[in-house]
Amino acid sequence: MKFSSLLCNNLLLLASACYAGKFKSFSDGSNSSDSNIQPKCFKSEYNIYSAGDLAAISDCTVLSGSLHISHFDSDAIHLGSIKEIKGDFTVRNISNLIRIEATSLTSIGSVFELNTLNSLTSLSFPKLESVETMKWQVLPILTFVNLDTGIKTINSVIMSDTSLTGFGGFNVETLKTMSINNNRFLERIESTVSEVTGDLLIAANARNIKVSLPNLTWVKSMTVKDTEAINLESLQVIEKSADFSNNKFTTLHMPKLKSTGHTLSIINNKNLDDIEFDNLSEVGGGLMIIDNEKIKKIDFFPSLKSVGGAIEFHGDIRSNHFDDLKIIKGSAILKSSSDVFDCGEWMKNEVGKVVRGGKVECGSGKSEKTEVILVDESGESTQGEPGVNDNNKNVSRHESSIKQKSEANKSRFSAKLALVIAAYSFGILLQML
Repeated sequence: MKFSSLLCNNLLLLASACYAGKFKSFSDGSNSSDSNIQPKCFKSEYNIYSAGDLAAISDCTVLSGSLHISHFDSDAIHLGSIKEIKGDFTVRNISNLIRIEATSLTSIGSVFELNTLNSLTSLSFPKLESVETMKWQVLPILTFVNLDTGIKTINSVIMSDTSLTGFGGFNVETLKTMSINNNRFLERIESTVSEVTGDLLIAANARNIKVSLPNLTWVKSMTVKDTEAINLESLQVIEKSADFSNNKFTTLHMPKLKSTGHTLSIINNKNLDDIEFDNLSEVGGGLMIIDNEKIKKIDFFPSLKSVGGAIEFHGDIRSNHFDDLKIIKGSAILKSSSDVFDCGEWMKNEVGKVVRGGKVECGSGKSEKTEVILVDESGESTQGEPGVNDNNKNVSRHESSIKQKSEANKSRFSAKLALVIAAYSFGILLQML
């Protein structure tokens, strides 16, 4: 019994000693770790208004929340030792801010927003690799950006009203949104992105901008305007609509494109004379080719089988052929200024047989009127009332003449009415006297 009691006591003492040693060791380790963790680095939000406010947290390596800087009292922002911002990083409404430096920053967990920084000229983020959304807007004299490492993880890019001359440094495969617009000096956009799961917008940048998206295979919807050259050589699917308007490029080659879910528009591209859509078999909505001065023949859809909406072609069109087209689920309208276009042949053989549930309307330079045929869903057709060929050069002169005559008639009528009123008033005045 004594032996058992003694053994138990010794075991308890030994266990206590071991536990104390382990606890001390654990405690020492914790103290060592805690020495790098400060309460000021663990907040949901930081609102910074002065260099002093920023200096107070610049020794944190990680900020657990969002960092908002506005109405700052200095012309430079330095993020010091900060390597990671878990939330947003926003800088807004600082008229005197010239530069932002974040030489240690590698990651921004949510939105990286720069907005209304009218004096900002320089950004230096040499180690930044990951950001959820980049949103830069109204940075009118921003010309220098250092992203030496290159962004490897990003979801959306929105960039407008900057003075940047080039866009690159984004080595990603997928983006949700890519919107680059109103950057008046931006001459180059290059990206290795292969999918844009939302909207792709490129518009109102430098007049000579060249866009290269050689790996892009899938996009939800896209709008491309005011560009001098574009590379979409790998694009296969446009889930919704595509709009190519007011561009200066001479070629539009999309040799691998198979389908668009909604409307495909090619409008007012003055220099465009070379179009290639060799594998496009389905347009889910409308097909619009309007006012492209150098397009004389619409014969660049050799594989097109179905159009889910209307087709509408305007311009100096001499011929139009669809070798494989089976159905147009809407109207077919062609208004040409060319005297050589044969509306009868086009209405009878080219589209008249494939329109279901719409009208077939055609006008050429031979006439100021258009021929109209109404087609029901079964393909039965009846003659419709003639329309106006507003693409005929004579129509505009004719309409202008009518308008001038109308204005002249209005003026003469107004003058006569004024005389009548004056005479009547004078008569009343005489009676009163």
